[in-house]
Amino acid sequence: MNTNIKTGFILEDNKDAQQYLHEVLESSFPGITIDVASSLEEANKLLKGIQPGIALVDLNLPDGSGVELLKRLSSELPDCISVVTTIYDDDNHLFSALRAGAQGYLLKEQRRELLIEALQGVIEGKPALNPRIALKILTHFSDNEESTPAIRTSVDDGLLTKREKQVLKLIAKGYSVKNVASEMNISHHTVASHIKNIYSKLDISSRAEAAQKAVQLGIAG
Repeated sequence: MNTNIKTGFILEDNKDAQQYLHEVLESSFPGITIDVASSLEEANKLLKGIQPGIALVDLNLPDGSGVELLKRLSSELPDCISVVTTIYDDDNHLFSALRAGAQGYLLKEQRRELLIEALQGVIEGKPALNPRIALKILTHFSDNEESTPAIRTSVDDGLLTKREKQVLKLIAKGYSVKNVASEMNISHHTVASHIKNIYSKLDISSRAEAAQKAVQLGIAG
């Protein structure tokens, strides 16, 4: 987990919302440097030259969905904390974003102080979730409780090496590649290689899915 957030990125097409989120980020992380994009095209161009520590991503954009950017951030900038900031609280938007790698999901209707509190919590490893969204996630898994044993048996614990299980446990806790390397006393290149193998073996593509698989395997905790 990035515990020293100095750079931020906002993808938001509404100018008033841009300014609001800019102020929220500045209040959450004093001294932070922030880049802003109004479209996916602009965002993709900007990300060629910056490495944000945190990104606030809107979902409904004039040239596509923020889900596409979430996938890119998860793949190319795994240390960046990606948080959705949107007006949509339905299951389709929520779970699409989580599958794409979002590590938080906040609603722009939330009061400023609650948004700040949620964003500051990521430093301590707390997921940035609107309470209503957190309830939706819990309800989703509760409703699917009967299918959990079948899911568990479909994931082969033996696929992963001991080292890969250690890495999976740490990234499921929200550790960055750098922090995993420090914790395990290995290079970040080795960690990246382990993560690539884990994703391939478990057929996943994001940290959110990694956390879910860790729970299914009994590795999380």
